[in-house]
Amino acid sequence: MSMVMQSAPSAETAPSVRQRAPLFRLHRASVWIWCLTLAGISLIAVSIPAVSAGVSFWFYLFQWIALASALNLMAGMTGYVPFGFAAFFGIGAYAAAVLSQFHHAPTWAALVGATAAGALLAVLFAPTLRLRGVFFSVVSLSLAIVLRSVIVLLPEDVAGGSSGITITGRHDPIRLYYLMVAVSMGAVAIATAISVTPHGLRLKAIGDDLDAAQIIGVNAKGLRLAMWMLSGTIAAVCGALEGLYSSAIDPAAAFNILISTKAIIYAALGGLGTVMGPVVGAVLMTITDELIWTRFPIANLFILGLIVSATVLFFPRGIVGSLLQRHPRFRRWFF
Repeated sequence: MSMVMQSAPSAETAPSVRQRAPLFRLHRASVWIWCLTLAGISLIAVSIPAVSAGVSFWFYLFQWIALASALNLMAGMTGYVPFGFAAFFGIGAYAAAVLSQFHHAPTWAALVGATAAGALLAVLFAPTLRLRGVFFSVVSLSLAIVLRSVIVLLPEDVAGGSSGITITGRHDPIRLYYLMVAVSMGAVAIATAISVTPHGLRLKAIGDDLDAAQIIGVNAKGLRLAMWMLSGTIAAVCGALEGLYSSAIDPAAAFNILISTKAIIYAALGGLGTVMGPVVGAVLMTITDELIWTRFPIANLFILGLIVSATVLFFPRGIVGSLLQRHPRFRRWFF
């Protein structure tokens, strides 16, 4: 019996290796195709200012791609949904505005300060990662509300008070647009790099079953913190760019819960836990929102709500997620 037990695995191992090899090559090809797609999107984005009279729509399109992809790093890969995601966006906007308006910092210095503020806030909020499920979501939302209140209570010469900050210094909108494109493509590239490495499998294990992942030796605490900091930092940079682009921020807009809600909806509609999903969801919903708003401004939210409800009903795992569930063979090409 001992000889049979020893020979059985070797008989199964060889075929499994032969079966995996072509799948690995196909997966590798899909990564290259996806990277070339991102490169193509970047080239198109770079040419938009030369062919379009305004870049405002495109600026916010790439902002939502970045925010949806950043939220997906946390919610989609680890299963922790941060309803207080707007806190990072708001702190980045305020950090850049304070540095630019009160300390006359150049654009690059304002962005560096916003990045540092987002990373610091992620560290301060890190103890909430001990919570799970709805408790984590509710506490993160509460902390975002508290942070907004703190900003309002600060003296006007420190953070503008309840009226916010109007940035009088000029920041080139075209340069800010290019920076937003770079941030969005960087966020997608980070998600791609994570998904094709063993870290992607470890994060999926955390999202599926945290206790089981820890039992098999996954460093859940370290990986969650890394995703939390990456997600928060990207959102803070987006907030900084949007604040400098609009030249006016206030607590209600910077810490608006709709920022968290939209990022979650866009990522979920495309497919949480996938790399392509947040991009697909952000692009489709931003374009849909713009079309509906221009034609039906009064019924905008009502129609959007119907579209979101119908999409969730027919694609419960998101567009990309449902496609992969119904047609598993596409997993070789979509991830």
